[in-house]
Amino acid sequence: MSAAEFALPGAWRHTGPDAAAVRRVEVPYADLAAQLQALAADAGADPSAALAAAHVKVLGTLTEERVFGTDVLADDGSRDVRRLTAEPAAARSWRELVGQVAQALRSTAPAAARADGPRQPADRALLAVGTAALAPSDGASGPGRTYGLAVGAADGVLVLQSGGHLGAADLERLATMYRGVLEAMAKTPDGDAATNVLPDGERHAVLHRWAVGPSAGPEAGGVLDLFRDQAARTPDAPAVRVGGHTLDYRELDRRSTRIARHLLARGARPEVPVGVCLRRGPDLLPTLLGVWKSGAPYLPLDADLPAPRLRHMAAAAGCTLVVTRSEHLSLLGDPDRAEPVLLDAERAAIDALPHTPLDVAVGPAQLAYVIYTSGSTGAPKGVMVHHGGLANYVRWTAREYAARGTGGSPHFSSIGFDLGVPSLYAPLVTGQRVDLLPDPLDPADLGELLAAGAPYSFVKMTPGHLNLLSTDLAPEEAHGLAGLVIAAGDAFPTELARRWTELAGPGGTAVATEYGPTEITVGNSGQVITGPGPGGLVPLGAPIPNTTMYVLDDRLEPVPDGVAGEVYVGGAGVARGYLGAPALTAERFLPDPYGEPGARLYRTGDRGRWRGGALESLGRTDHQVKIRGYRVEPGEIRAVLQRRPEVGEAVVTAYPGPSGAQRLAAFLVPAAGSDLDLARIRAELAADLPEYMVPAEIVAVREIPLTANGKVDTRGLQAGL
Repeated sequence: MSAAEFALPGAWRHTGPDAAAVRRVEVPYADLAAQLQALAADAGADPSAALAAAHVKVLGTLTEERVFGTDVLADDGSRDVRRLTAEPAAARSWRELVGQVAQALRSTAPAAARADGPRQPADRALLAVGTAALAPSDGASGPGRTYGLAVGAADGVLVLQSGGHLGAADLERLATMYRGVLEAMAKTPDGDAATNVLPDGERHAVLHRWAVGPSAGPEAGGVLDLFRDQAARTPDAPAVRVGGHTLDYRELDRRSTRIARHLLARGARPEVPVGVCLRRGPDLLPTLLGVWKSGAPYLPLDADLPAPRLRHMAAAAGCTLVVTRSEHLSLLGDPDRAEPVLLDAERAAIDALPHTPLDVAVGPAQLAYVIYTSGSTGAPKGVMVHHGGLANYVRWTAREYAARGTGGSPHFSSIGFDLGVPSLYAPLVTGQRVDLLPDPLDPADLGELLAAGAPYSFVKMTPGHLNLLSTDLAPEEAHGLAGLVIAAGDAFPTELARRWTELAGPGGTAVATEYGPTEITVGNSGQVITGPGPGGLVPLGAPIPNTTMYVLDDRLEPVPDGVAGEVYVGGAGVARGYLGAPALTAERFLPDPYGEPGARLYRTGDRGRWRGGALESLGRTDHQVKIRGYRVEPGEIRAVLQRRPEVGEAVVTAYPGPSGAQRLAAFLVPAAGSDLDLARIRAELAADLPEYMVPAEIVAVREIPLTANGKVDTRGLQAGL
């Protein structure tokens, strides 16, 4: 059985002037010895196997590796270091775990090093049981001196010794975990060995104090209701500004009602998405609100996407209507599948309809929109977002973002990118204005346009956009840009946050982060950045009201503070699932073991770890990447490439470009007897995929190199770029 070498958590590494000091702590277990001995006997094992099983269980709580190897000091007088391969997650009970560890101990083989030989890597662990144990009287020169953690047993006491890796507080935490595991083994031999035993205060923190957002209580009405109430309060206030045209709240409300009546007459109904293929113009927000007023959800269709992708999304979503304009009609394909509603050609008929309110109920459980994200199977997947989750998120952004000023927000992202959702709706539920920036938009013009429209209440963008603004704006422009800028949708370096804060100056535009996959309804956590923080990435922030955010292992057990795991999010914002994909929905949307009956969690695929209440981002558990804020599955691009007959093999990876932003590279092996025309491949990819999914580099290679473990050697491939 192949196994990765166990390593203590990097976040636990102790630094400071006393970093090299050897620390020890004792864990008495004499009161449990008889029960542990009986447990070992029932498992057909030596008594030391129970102590080794406890050791293996604690190590398994500290690593993401399901199967790992660690060192054992042989109990035969030879002082040979042997390798123990462990898989504690495979045991269903403590009794079974003891039996498995006993069998593994019997089959250990000598390792390449001896305990008194060259110094071991400081993050490794050593287990010493029986006559070779570390005794409480052992000095700093004992066999555990060269290990980050050495564990031995003698006279009813476990001795934990750190050779410099662990600080005193973390060693005490470990001692509590060892004692907790031994107690569980002794009291309930047939108990669930999958449960991670954490100190009581820490378990409460990672499952409740840090992981659960505040309860905002039930609030009636969705985003549409909040908009209607606002329109009644401020009918003459500007609601939407686009180019030289402004719609006030009265006009926006009436226009959207007329569009809703027109859609109802054409067959719009709840749960059946209405496609919206419009640019950022005067018709966009009346149409989105009008679809909701008809009771239907909308499906955003970005007019810049390739026609085949748009047609696939509309067909997969079951659209019978697509609201668009005549210039986009050719993108939509067969009108018998999805009947076009042409706002320009049908404007007279729409304008002749009454604007009096409609009596169409829109409840929190109904679909608000279906939005497509990249899928690993080679086809995009549609996320079904309900009105209740959207209302919870928009209410939060209204309080935290829009309340930062009175100038509203600019919207300059694709309607198919949910990052821009708060810029569309938070202003409209607070009496403020949405500025729709030109479409298409040259990124080089973004800074000038934002400075001209400032001051805003908030501006939400990707870290890439923020990086662009940090070089394009003058200090006085950054200072007065907005009450708050939010960088979301991609990894957010702390250095970028520092640069922006310095540029905006004291009392200037504050900067915040927001985190959340599409499946949690735009955002699940966020925070204003108040200090420079450590190097690396900005933490993901605290859960927003009525949501949860856990770091769990593959058994949905919480991991300790400072230990990496997978981020799971839950609460009010969890989407229904993926449209027409029940198997994928069941795989990613799981029952919440820590929530109310019926609650669900979304498995994000993001790695993270708690650090004293701050949730740090550690990248992905799979191959998904972010390109300019868009979530991309390289597998989807690979699938498109491998459909081509001249391509034998394809690998798509992400790599940092000159600015540090992620870029895509595709490496292609030609099929037998074929030549690769890379320029033609690029052009045809651009016809099938969005521009951000077309690799920046497409390279022909003779073969795909592999690592010693048989995996694709992406570093070797990228070395030639």
